[in-house]
Amino acid sequence: MENKEALKQDFLKVNLLYQRLSFNITESLKFLLKESEIPYLDVYSRVKDFDSFFDKIDRKQYEKPFDQIEDICGLRIVCYYPSDVLLIKKIIGEEFVIVNSEDKVDNLEPDKFGYRSHHFVVTLKNEWLNVPNYRGLEGIKAEIQVRTILMHAWADISHKLSYKKKEHIPEVFKRNLFQLSALFEIADDRFEMLRAEREEYRGGMINNGHFNLNQELNLDSLQGFLDFNFPDRVKDNDDTVNLLDELMEYGIYLEDLSESYSKVQRLLPELEHDIFLEGNMDRGLNEEEKRWTQCGVVRNFLDLTNDQYWADRRLPDRNDNLIQKQRDKMNNL
Repeated sequence: MENKEALKQDFLKVNLLYQRLSFNITESLKFLLKESEIPYLDVYSRVKDFDSFFDKIDRKQYEKPFDQIEDICGLRIVCYYPSDVLLIKKIIGEEFVIVNSEDKVDNLEPDKFGYRSHHFVVTLKNEWLNVPNYRGLEGIKAEIQVRTILMHAWADISHKLSYKKKEHIPEVFKRNLFQLSALFEIADDRFEMLRAEREEYRGGMINNGHFNLNQELNLDSLQGFLDFNFPDRVKDNDDTVNLLDELMEYGIYLEDLSESYSKVQRLLPELEHDIFLEGNMDRGLNEEEKRWTQCGVVRNFLDLTNDQYWADRRLPDRNDNLIQKQRDKMNNL
């Protein structure tokens, strides 16, 4: 008991270092993922409490626990696609000192089930240690796990079932469990294929520098139209969904959008500037860039060119005088 208490005091002394390590690596990983434009669900982190730390020592009979236990600080990156796992592994390899690296898939035989994940044990590079946030953290290990969201789901579900090996499973459950494990793996592969097919589909929208307007209106074709015509404006995927619903409600298709835009394209810069000076943020302005978003441009040129859309959009408590004045000017030409 005295040894346990002494160990606890040692653990409490270094705990703050592990907490700092956990926080700083988490923030750095989020920055690196954003910088590389890799979408991810989340970066989870935790530092073992003393009871968990001591339990592992007791089970493993470690003599030098602070050296032998490598996951006191643990982080997990959950991304969406298997190809992103490869990109994240490359980033970790470049940004950290790799103490150990293990792909759990390599340990699985074809007739066995288990969770798929890549585990790294890392320490910080010397150049990181010059930054104030990282001072004093040299040589301290952290474990980083990288999984897709489906790998993550399977790991959580199988953990709840507590089956670590196939020998642990009652025969009556084995067939169903193996099938489920295979389904998760197949689903990961299918989502990767769908992603590639979607990119190919979007790439086919542009021919010889022209956007193909003779295609169905859907989320991908609308986003393709927005990216082609307004590549330098703020994109908001959720708002693109809302805009798509509006266009479908009014029976507005890609050809209609292109025609409306061409009619008033030369008028939009001055109108956008005047609306910004007026401070009417309801008109789709992005506050940081002080200009319309992709969807904001479309809604404003439809206000100028589509009578029914404008009639339904105009609100009594919103200052839309500039739009109405521009519409009146156009009608009098």
